Amino acid sequence: MELDASADAALVRRFFDRSGRVHIAGILKADAAKAVFSCLAEQTPWQLSIHDDQGPRDIPARSFEQIEPSLRAELSRRVDRAAARGFAYRFSNCRIDTAEDARAVPLILRRFHEFLNSPPLLQFARVATGFDDITFADAQATLYNPGDFLTCHDDDVKGKNRRVAYVFNFTPLWRVEWGGLLAFPDAYGHLHEAFTPAFNAVNLMRVPMVHTVTQVATFAAAGRYSITGWFRAS
Repeated sequence: MELDASADAALVRRFFDRSGRVHIAGILKADAAKAVFSCLAEQTPWQLSIHDDQGPRDIPARSFEQIEPSLRAELSRRVDRAAARGFAYRFSNCRIDTAEDARAVPLILRRFHEFLNSPPLLQFARVATGFDDITFADAQATLYNPGDFLTCHDDDVKGKNRRVAYVFNFTPLWRVEWGGLLAFPDAYGHLHEAFTPAFNAVNLMRVPMVHTVTQVATFAAAGRYSITGWFRAS
């Protein structure tokens, strides 16, 4: 894995300082981005990740498929009801650095996590954001299918020492009307800015910062693939 030669941390910093967030296009070497997408689309063992009124849960895909259809529908309704009242989410994930069995995580994803924690990439993150105390990054792969979403939150969890959230996007083609936008509301509840999950782009944002992933449309013709996590201090 390598950053594209055009990646300029000092230039990124100029934009990041304006609002605490930035979208960087063409962040990786093209072949690397294509390889990660192929892995996400064809090799990754996904599990359903939900947050409803009972809190967060991960359900392996095979287990979810064995649940009675009526119970699956009720589970989905519970997530929707929680979303109507406050914080909730539904998407698929594959935990990389915290997987119970690291061998189940595809090699390319493990190498991507190593890349995130390599000295050149960590230095890029420090220069691009101004957080000199960044020392490591965690990671998970995510897949948003039609109907999936993540309601507003700010990523600030006591004791986690999260400095900057990142989202590397890997879906080759995405249309804005498909939803799945990384969106930032203003103090009045209006949409201030949103980033489309463009292929081979990374979004960086300071923690805390209120944001949401808008619901993926039922007519979206692709899944929203990404690798996401936080650059953190020790």
